[in-house]
Amino acid sequence: MKKPLLKALILLPLVFSCQKNEILSEEEHRKEIEAWHEEKMTSLKAENGWLNLIGLYWLEEGGNSFGSGESMDFKLENSTFPVELGVFFLEEGKVYFEPLVNEVKSDGIAVEGKTLIFDAENKITKPLSYKSLHWLIIKRADAYGVRLRDYEAESVRNFKGVEQFPIDLNWRLQARFIPYESSKTIAITNVIGQTTQNPCPGYLEFEIADKTFRLDALEAEEEDELFLIFADETSGRETYGGGRYMYVKRADVSGRVILDFNKAYNPPCVYTPHATCPLPPRQNMLDVAISAGHKNYGDH
Repeated sequence: MKKPLLKALILLPLVFSCQKNEILSEEEHRKEIEAWHEEKMTSLKAENGWLNLIGLYWLEEGGNSFGSGESMDFKLENSTFPVELGVFFLEEGKVYFEPLVNEVKSDGIAVEGKTLIFDAENKITKPLSYKSLHWLIIKRADAYGVRLRDYEAESVRNFKGVEQFPIDLNWRLQARFIPYESSKTIAITNVIGQTTQNPCPGYLEFEIADKTFRLDALEAEEEDELFLIFADETSGRETYGGGRYMYVKRADVSGRVILDFNKAYNPPCVYTPHATCPLPPRQNMLDVAISAGHKNYGDH
């Protein structure tokens, strides 16, 4: 697919930082993106990364058996683990776990008997472990799930990295942040079909090849950032069909934001089928090929 001509940026080869208004050279930009990419690869392989996620089991009210046995409600696809490892109990919004083997631990301390491990109302979340297995409870809308990791998963050992488009300073765009006049939320649907309303403080407006585009922005965990979920004409081809993610720094006093598509990265669903990735809202599906950032990975 032919790359769009970024005419305005070709006429202005030096791009300015929205925070310090300083000139950024191609070499400085290359080093910045290479460091960002290396950090992303390291995070994927980390203990809390996405490559070691091997299971996501949704709890039913009452008891839910867990182990490698064929009759288990939550079956481990690894026969080296016990046939019956334990039982999860979902009881009126609280989750308990009762181990059926020794060596199940919480913060290094052995768990004995039926133990409360999750209570959203009282902000209780206790991660548990058994040898290389680690799990905790997550809550999505009204659903409760067991997120299971294996720190010795083959997906971590065999990981060779993610392919990128060539780093290109022309894809580091200057955008305008346009705040919404009143508080607004937008509907975001995830890959398992759940839809939630998310705070949207405004949108970014930018130009590619003399055409104006906009992206609704979401609040991010870091106060000085905004979160973007978008798809484009590479989605489902060179990049993941469910779109890509980006973080940007909030606007400076002039309302300017640097939108560097070289930092577009894959959702967790690219690396594991056991994630609950939010998908791009319709208004964030761009009719242009963004040939920058991370490409698809694996068979997704």
